[in-house]
Amino acid sequence: MNTRRQFIQCGIAAAAGVSISSAHAQASGEWKSLFDGKTLKGWKKVPRIYVHNAIGDAKTPEAVEAAIKKTLDWHRSQNSELHRHLGDWKVVDGAIVGGQDPPGSRMGAYLMTEETYGDFELEYEMRPDWQTDTGVLVRQHKAGTIGIQVLCDHRPSGGIGGFFTNGLGSYLAAPVVVDGDIGENFKVENLREGEIQSKFPRAKVSGAATYEQFRKVWNVNGWNRFRVRCVGANPVLTAWVNDLEMGTLDTADTGVPGYDPAIIGQRVGSRGHIGLEVHSNSPKKGWNQWAKGAVSRWRNIRVKEIGA
Repeated sequence: MNTRRQFIQCGIAAAAGVSISSAHAQASGEWKSLFDGKTLKGWKKVPRIYVHNAIGDAKTPEAVEAAIKKTLDWHRSQNSELHRHLGDWKVVDGAIVGGQDPPGSRMGAYLMTEETYGDFELEYEMRPDWQTDTGVLVRQHKAGTIGIQVLCDHRPSGGIGGFFTNGLGSYLAAPVVVDGDIGENFKVENLREGEIQSKFPRAKVSGAATYEQFRKVWNVNGWNRFRVRCVGANPVLTAWVNDLEMGTLDTADTGVPGYDPAIIGQRVGSRGHIGLEVHSNSPKKGWNQWAKGAVSRWRNIRVKEIGA
């Protein structure tokens, strides 16, 4: 909330006999835990089925919904291999652990909140194995593969603390890229700066961190804390890793040629789910994208709605 708006709201609250501290709490929302540390209550499993091409030129949420339903119905009618894989999700030692089901199947999935969220701040901790292509999706469509990924691609040529717009223009905003070697028990050895190998368009990132700054705060092979702020119909997204600001993506001003920011409203709207990602293995990246038997872990997941 900007200072002027906050001042006005607090002044109105004071005139109404409401305390300033209470008014600020109402304006900024309260922290809400999304994970009880014991069960997957409040979450649902979703297969990772690529639906982007089926949407075509659909320009309304209803048209997008119909196109997605047609694609999913086709997979069901064909008894599609993709449709049967919901991921291996469980709670171990107070953390959500996600992997491919069965391990090495090359089939990804999502664990998605049952509720949707508009403008918010999100905090969580992650400890992914090396080589995993993972992260958290915000403004996620219930179909799964449409949303904005907060990157934790803990793999060769992987972005961490940036963004990728799944099915929403498919562009990359990744100021920090890592590389490394796989050691025993999926540990990374010789973590170092990497280079993006994909051909996805690159978006502008303001306030971008450098690899050197990132490396000073990153806990190698341990838990790392992420914070994400998502605000606006065409959201402005900022990510932090262990309190280091990684950068800000303004989806209304990406610098990507030919990109129409209206696609977010058309396909998702102003609210979406929050999802944990286990990626599939592409033929090109192979086991570098998700090592056979690897998992990712999340804990201490909480959200605070803004303006709620």
